[in-house]
Amino acid sequence: MEGVVFNQREILASLRSYPGFKKVYEVSLGCSDEFFAGEDEAINFFSSRSYVIFPEWRVHGEGLLEFALQTGSQQALLLFQPGRQGNFVALEIVHGLLKAHVGRSKSNTQLSSLSAVSDNRWHIIQLRLTGQYLDLKVDEQGVRALLPLRSKPFVSEGPLFVGGLDKRKGEEVKKLELVSVPRKSARGISFKGCLRGLEANSVKRALKNALVSKDVAAGCKLQSSDNENPFITTAENLLRSEVPLSTTVPKARKPFLHQASSYFLSLNNLEVQEGGRALLEQRHMNVVVASEDVGIHPSQILFKIEEMPLHGFLQIDVSPAQGMEEAFTMLDLGQEKIWYVHDGSEEPRDFFTFSVSSKSRKEMPLYLQGHVPYVFNITVLPVNDAPVLKLPEGNLLRLFENSKKQLTPNVIHVSDPDTDSLSLSFSVLGNFNSDAGFLENTNGPGKAINGFTHGDLRDGNIFYVHRGHRNSRILLRASDGELVSNTVVLRVMAVPWDFEVAVRTGVVVQQGGAVLITQSNLSVEVNGEPPEMETRYAITHPPQFGHIQEQGSRGEWKQVSTFSQRSIDLDRVRYHSTFQELQPENVTDHFKFKVNIEGKVSEELVFPITVHWLKFVLLKNVPLEVSKLSRQVLNSDHLQAVTEGMSVTQKELRFKLLTPPKKGKLLVGNKVLKTNSVFSQQDITDSKISYEPRERPREDTEDIFRFLIVAKHIESKDYAFRINFEADRTHIIVTNRGLSVKEGEGKLITKSELFAQTPDNQTFRYIITKSPQHGKLKLVNFSDPLGSRDNITMFTDRDIVGERLMYVHDDSETQHDEFLLVASAMGPGREGVVRHLDAERLSTEIKVGISVELKNDEKPVRVVDKVFCVVRNGQRLLTLADLCYHDPDSDFDDGQLLYTRRGIPNGDLVRANDVTQKLYQFRQDDLREGRVLFRHQGADSARFVLFVTDGVHYTSSLLEVSVSDPYVQVANNTGLIVQRGEDSSLTASNLSVTTNQDVRTDHEIEFHVLQPPKHGRVLVNQSMSRSFSQHDLKRGHVIYRHDGSGNSDVFNLTVKVKEIHIDVGVYVQVYSESHQHRAQVPLIKTLIVEEGKPVKLNRGRLQTVHEDNITSETTFTVSVPPMHGYLQKSLPEEGSFGADAKSPLIFTQQEIDDGAILYVQTAPDQQHDRFLLDVVNDFQAVNGIEILVDIVPKRIPLEVQNFTVREGGSKALLEDHLKIPNKYFEGVDFEFVLLKPPKHGYVENSDFPRVQLMKFTRKQVENELIYYMHDGSEELLDDFTVFANSSELGKQSLPQTLFVTVESVNDEAPVITANRILQVGAPCFLIYHNNIGATHLIFFRIVSNVK
Repeated sequence: MEGVVFNQREILASLRSYPGFKKVYEVSLGCSDEFFAGEDEAINFFSSRSYVIFPEWRVHGEGLLEFALQTGSQQALLLFQPGRQGNFVALEIVHGLLKAHVGRSKSNTQLSSLSAVSDNRWHIIQLRLTGQYLDLKVDEQGVRALLPLRSKPFVSEGPLFVGGLDKRKGEEVKKLELVSVPRKSARGISFKGCLRGLEANSVKRALKNALVSKDVAAGCKLQSSDNENPFITTAENLLRSEVPLSTTVPKARKPFLHQASSYFLSLNNLEVQEGGRALLEQRHMNVVVASEDVGIHPSQILFKIEEMPLHGFLQIDVSPAQGMEEAFTMLDLGQEKIWYVHDGSEEPRDFFTFSVSSKSRKEMPLYLQGHVPYVFNITVLPVNDAPVLKLPEGNLLRLFENSKKQLTPNVIHVSDPDTDSLSLSFSVLGNFNSDAGFLENTNGPGKAINGFTHGDLRDGNIFYVHRGHRNSRILLRASDGELVSNTVVLRVMAVPWDFEVAVRTGVVVQQGGAVLITQSNLSVEVNGEPPEMETRYAITHPPQFGHIQEQGSRGEWKQVSTFSQRSIDLDRVRYHSTFQELQPENVTDHFKFKVNIEGKVSEELVFPITVHWLKFVLLKNVPLEVSKLSRQVLNSDHLQAVTEGMSVTQKELRFKLLTPPKKGKLLVGNKVLKTNSVFSQQDITDSKISYEPRERPREDTEDIFRFLIVAKHIESKDYAFRINFEADRTHIIVTNRGLSVKEGEGKLITKSELFAQTPDNQTFRYIITKSPQHGKLKLVNFSDPLGSRDNITMFTDRDIVGERLMYVHDDSETQHDEFLLVASAMGPGREGVVRHLDAERLSTEIKVGISVELKNDEKPVRVVDKVFCVVRNGQRLLTLADLCYHDPDSDFDDGQLLYTRRGIPNGDLVRANDVTQKLYQFRQDDLREGRVLFRHQGADSARFVLFVTDGVHYTSSLLEVSVSDPYVQVANNTGLIVQRGEDSSLTASNLSVTTNQDVRTDHEIEFHVLQPPKHGRVLVNQSMSRSFSQHDLKRGHVIYRHDGSGNSDVFNLTVKVKEIHIDVGVYVQVYSESHQHRAQVPLIKTLIVEEGKPVKLNRGRLQTVHEDNITSETTFTVSVPPMHGYLQKSLPEEGSFGADAKSPLIFTQQEIDDGAILYVQTAPDQQHDRFLLDVVNDFQAVNGIEILVDIVPKRIPLEVQNFTVREGGSKALLEDHLKIPNKYFEGVDFEFVLLKPPKHGYVENSDFPRVQLMKFTRKQVENELIYYMHDGSEELLDDFTVFANSSELGKQSLPQTLFVTVESVNDEAPVITANRILQVGAPCFLIYHNNIGATHLIFFRIVSNVK
């Protein structure tokens, strides 16, 4: 730094410390040459505290370090690399030899070199670490040590220390017991010498990479060049440094200085011991230029001291010249007249600045004119000073008889400037009078000690314990591990004592609060002074309305029966008011206690406690008037409470809801308040409390909720608040509970299911705006059937009351229906006559939902009817591609259809995984999973009977079996259409084969390229291949890549299945982009399908628009089939499914328009599916059109969550406890049915308390009306099982069990379970325990059996 100016003062002009103004610590004039060191320059470690910290030497099991060194040190630390979990790698010099360490996993592997390195010569060192061994190489000689087996590899962590350690790391390494880092030593441990060419894992490390450095320099003096000095400080160095010079040099003379600086002055550091003196000689300060070169005598070369040393002084035996400051000549240096004397401080370095001039009158060079300042560095070698022991408070320790007193650093003080206080220890000398007392450590109370550490003294662990004579003495001495201090004598004098309770004022507390018992409320004096001895208070009679509590170490408060004066002084004792009931009178509280000090006990005393009791006053309790369905605010004009006896804010004054209102909801904001909910007076004042009626009242009535007032955990008596309802005379009251009807049947709509009315009993007519889709509404006349009317559009109240309105279902497989209507008031008793304008406007729209209970009334229908082909005397799996049925009942799973077969003339059906087990019955799921195997034996052609049932209906059919030699046939070969120069995928929709062989996987059907295409290439997985499989075709791995030439192409394939093969040619049509007629495919609506059911792909879901309107020529190819279902092509014959393969891969737009393409969902418990289509016309192909499928679950996906309740308490069943996470079930009001009720409680509706429910609705859960009530038993677990049911959808969930954890409450007194006569022998003893908390007296009758 330079030019540091503060308040117009240059603060770095002088580096001297001035008390109260400036303190300088380890700062010197001039810039260190290490900042300018090159990458290949050596590092000089010149003091016993030198070190350099480099970035981490990264080692993960293996590492390499290489360097060269020159040293004369016999013992020093060279390298230290810390690792994880306390592991390390170290290299040190011990007795002139190198010693390497690898410490890991509680083991220390050591390795020593065979040749010495402490000979002041350069040596090349190599240290290599692997997972198995450690190598150390000195020059060309190497040694190796094996590392322990099964030990974890060494992993480095932290920086690399070279040459020594900093203070913090040195304290850690002392514990590793390295020879070069002794535990008890104040001397430095650093390496002294030179080090160069350091490489870590072949990466160079130089001074420019250092993180921290101390007492190092760049460049080294070699053994063979004694005259070379790495510490020369020249004028060039000073000009280059950034330290401001006290004398500026003219710019014209800088070149001369630069030229002369390289040989003018040589400086070597002076070493001096701490507190000692050292001679300053010519080898330290030498003018290299010969005297005769400039024509002057050495006595004429004058060194003038500009700034004296900071931590010592120069002793000069030369009379100063007249009018000159401190100075000496070159001749004085040669005559050994200059000494440096150190002041004994702990600073490791010192320096002084000087200038060089000549006393000659001749014209001298600029460097002899005294204009350039120079810095001379002094290295201080530390000396271990002995500790100094003092008694700051005098040599007399006074204490009370038979007590003990703490020894602190104020009583015994030790100082050691060069040793950490934690390393100091004390010794008790001689055998002092042990009858009078002894020293003890609190870690071993009652045991005499003859020594302790400074850490124990500082932490207050050392006490003198008096036990006998009043006068004694203690001889003490301190040690730092090497040197001992002076000896001091501490005299001990014990005096007699007595005590009294000096302060007993009592405390004042508010009910429910707490107050500290401080020194000003309760304290004791011993001989008129505060006691230093342990003072304890024993409570003999506890307070009646609260507890005495003491604060623990973790901050918690616990009830106690004793406490100490020290706890009182530390504000850790308090009285806590626990009485939570109203107190009719102002009664006081107190507790009685006795004081115990060192065995002396006082008489019983009383400590008074004044309690300010809380009183509640309900100022306002005005009923809330409700006349509308909207929310009504309950404010402080309706309900207001205050307190007396103590101050309570409106926020702290709370209302606890005991019984919520039944005809509406009480809310704070938008949150519904339940039983035991709490709101504050502040909420009422801020108008945050409101009441919302559930429905419009049909008549004048009232609602009520009960509450009590709570403050400071104190509760009042219970109160009631009333809500008065005024009926709306013109409001429509609608009853709409929906209908439930069986499939194909009818149901009368009665007043309990659909009705509209007003409080003044107006009549209504109902206009149907949307008729039901899967049934019809009709008016019936049972007395005159000819008077019945179908498909009505209007009816009246009289039709509903007279039970003439009926809904009739159309017997379709639908589970839900609905119709919309508008109900309009006509006036009392005058049908069709409008009363007045207001009555005409009195109308409402009603949506009536109808739940249809499906019947199993449909027989299974065969959807795949094919001849089953098999190899003669062979076998083949029977799958859904050969035989498949469908049950039209929408709520039936086709996989559960049961097949029963009769005798088979030419073979048998067996299990695929066990051919010895014949199958007579199997399900359709077995066909889908490949579990049914046909084995041929007999005639080449036969048929056998299969009976198929859904559990109710039966049907039969014949399965024809055709036997032949093994064959492979081409089932589909559409060829390819490809744009010029582009790719086209060859999939199973373009090319497929059939076979009668037993093929279990698609890999068994192989395609080999017999003749490759001329104008392109066949690629499999983006690489040239001569073969592929049916699996590759289905996955889209096979691609034809056109090379841009020709208008058509062809390639020939050989299809091989087992030993059978056929040849087939694949034709490729090439089109140009300019010839393309574009077919536009709009975005596809997501298909919605019931689980296990089919859905059609109709024009509304998938449609292409071609500019020539030739829809029949547009072909759809399934490139990626669905995963959880299949696409089915049906024939127009009476709606039955066609005989094509189960998963057709090609269909046309015309087939979509005709409704012949269906998606059939098969996989259970899935929510989504997808498949990809390629659209092809004569000149264009559009690939990768994604069709998404949403699957509506067959069962309601009910999820439950367990909960916790207090013993005897309640818990609301919320939506989180009974969750149905599916968008297709949103808004549906399910019914939850208890399949297994709770054993130790019940479920109730808060509107009807104590009425046990076996079912409830989803809306009741959403309105938080359903509660689990625990019966108060001691059982800690309960559970109940529930399932969800929807009559509207005809669906149910699987049963789910909710587990209830009960938090127990200590509410039961102990019960005597055995009380018999106790017979004993003589002599005998009765041992009993005095339990203060006992609530019963137990009497024993003891009879002796000794006569």
